[in-house]
Amino acid sequence: MDSALSSPSLNADSQSKTSKISTLHFATTSLGEKLDAHLQNSPHNVEKTLNSLAPIKLDTKYVNDIIHRWSLNNLQLGLRFFIWAGDQPNYKHNLYIYNKACSLFKIKQNPQVILDLIATYKVEKYVVCVDTFKVVLRLCKVGGLADEALMVLKKMPEFNIRPDTTAYNLVIRSLCEKGDMDMAKQLMGEMGLIDLYPDMITYVSMIKGFCDVGRLEEAYALFPVMSVHGCYPNVVAYSALLDGVCRFGIVEKAFELLAEMEKEGEGCRPNVITYTSVIQSFCEQGRAKDALSVLELMEVRGCAPNRVTASAWINGVCMNGQLQDVYKFIERIVGGR
Repeated sequence: MDSALSSPSLNADSQSKTSKISTLHFATTSLGEKLDAHLQNSPHNVEKTLNSLAPIKLDTKYVNDIIHRWSLNNLQLGLRFFIWAGDQPNYKHNLYIYNKACSLFKIKQNPQVILDLIATYKVEKYVVCVDTFKVVLRLCKVGGLADEALMVLKKMPEFNIRPDTTAYNLVIRSLCEKGDMDMAKQLMGEMGLIDLYPDMITYVSMIKGFCDVGRLEEAYALFPVMSVHGCYPNVVAYSALLDGVCRFGIVEKAFELLAEMEKEGEGCRPNVITYTSVIQSFCEQGRAKDALSVLELMEVRGCAPNRVTASAWINGVCMNGQLQDVYKFIERIVGGR
C-alpha cells in the first residue's frame, strides 16, 4: 500500500497538477501586475488603457483578484476596472461578483463613490454606452443604493444616452426594495414619455413593492393595466399579490385570488408552490384552519401537496397545539383521501 502511494505515476500526476496551479497563479498575478503598471501610468485614461491590452480573458476569479488588489490601493481605479469588465462582450458579472464588489468598495458605506465615478466620466469625456450605465445601476441595486441609482439614471441624458427599459427596471426595483413606491410609480409613468413601456419585470416589481408597504389596492389596480402593454397577468404576478394579501391576513381576498387564478387558466393556474406559500403564510399567523381549507382546495383542484406543503402545515398546526388535526391529516394522506 505504501509503495502504491509513492508510485512514480501518482507523483508525476501530483506534480503536474501543482505545476498547472502555479502557472495559473503566476499568469494571473503577472497580468494583474501588468495592469497595475499600465493603469498607474495612465490614471486618467483607464478604459482606453484597458482596451489597448485587450483581449483579456475575463472570468469571475480574475475579476475578483483584480478588484481585491485595487480596493486596497486605489478604490476608484478598481471600480472603473469593474465597470469596464462588466461591459465586455464575452463576460458578464454574476451576482456573486456584484456582491463582492459592493463589499470591497464599501459601496453602502460610501455611496458618493458612485457619483464621483459618473462625474469623472464627464470630466474625462469618456464615451460611455447604455450598457456601461446598466453595470453601474446593477451595482447600485445590489448595494441597496436606490437614491444613487435614481441620480445615475437622471445623468444618462447628459452623456447623450437614452435609458432603456432594463435601466428603468433596475432603478424601479431598487426603489421598490427601499419602499419608495411614489417615486417608483413616477418613474414607471415617465417611461411612456420616451416611448418605453413597462414589461412584466416592471409590473411584478411594482406589485411586490406595493404589497410590501401595504398598498394592496394599488397593487391589484395594476392587473387590468398590464394587458394594455401586452403583459398579461401570470402566476408570478398573481403570486406576488397573493403573498402580500396573505401577509396582511386578508383571508377572504386570498381565496378570491386563488379562484381568479384558476379561472384565468393556463399560465395563471396556482401550482403546488403557490398553495404552499399561502399555507405557510396562514400557519405563521396562527390560522391553521384557514391553511387546512387551502389544503382541501388543493384536493378539489387536483393539485397534490408535496412534502414541503405537508411540513409547512404540520409545523404550523403543532405550534398552535392542534395535534388532533395533524393526526386527521396524516390519516387522510395515508388513506389516500
